[in-house]
Amino acid sequence: MSEHLDTALVDTWFAAWSRSRGYRTSPEAGRRAALRTRRPARMIPGGSGRATVDVPATWEYVVVDPTREQLEELREVLRDEEQILLTVFGDSGADPKAMGLTPQAEPERFMAMDMDPEVQDIEPPLLPDGYEARVDQPMEGSVRVRIMAVGASTAPEGEEELAALGWVTREDGTAVYDRIWTSPNHRRRGLGSLVMRYLTSEVMSDGEISLGLLVASPDGRKLYEHLAWTDLGPVSIWGRGLAADTPTAEHTGTMGA
Repeated sequence: MSEHLDTALVDTWFAAWSRSRGYRTSPEAGRRAALRTRRPARMIPGGSGRATVDVPATWEYVVVDPTREQLEELREVLRDEEQILLTVFGDSGADPKAMGLTPQAEPERFMAMDMDPEVQDIEPPLLPDGYEARVDQPMEGSVRVRIMAVGASTAPEGEEELAALGWVTREDGTAVYDRIWTSPNHRRRGLGSLVMRYLTSEVMSDGEISLGLLVASPDGRKLYEHLAWTDLGPVSIWGRGLAADTPTAEHTGTMGA
């Protein structure tokens, strides 16, 4: 793990992450800010249906190894904003609590992978019996893989169930992975690894990729370490003025729902 994070890597991650999620970014030079908008629906854990989740639009500011002076400057800029998120990549020179912020999610990790075609398996993986892969491109530069359980016992008779999914987005020769998720009904079957391999196969078959990036939750970190990803450093998420029932602000390498 490096002492200081590479700012260019965070810039690449931020560009791909915000674009794949359709977030509007701030045009102000020298500042990474994305307007997190409501997600119209998300999967209900343990079920096959969807539920609407009302997530108010919130500006999220991303900083890298900020000094005390930089945090103080940002506090002055944001002093009149009632509701904000602040994400810190690396270590800060001052406690964000001094800005009136509180933690919004479990600490995450910034991780990377050398996408050497001599090492990476770029063939689509074989799926266990009873599962099918659906691949599409919801937006330019992004690939989504959904693993469907066909005739799953936990789904209504005759229906399919979403067992796992993931996204990968290309950005300047880098593959940024996001929203890697496995249904509670289908965990401990290796589907997370299969999703990562499927995404890697898709993104590397479409052009030259030299590096993979992601932000991992504590649970997701175990999977990525098993897949030989490198831990670059900590990521912490802070907020102010957010409702107590606001869904988790994780970024994420692994989604809880």
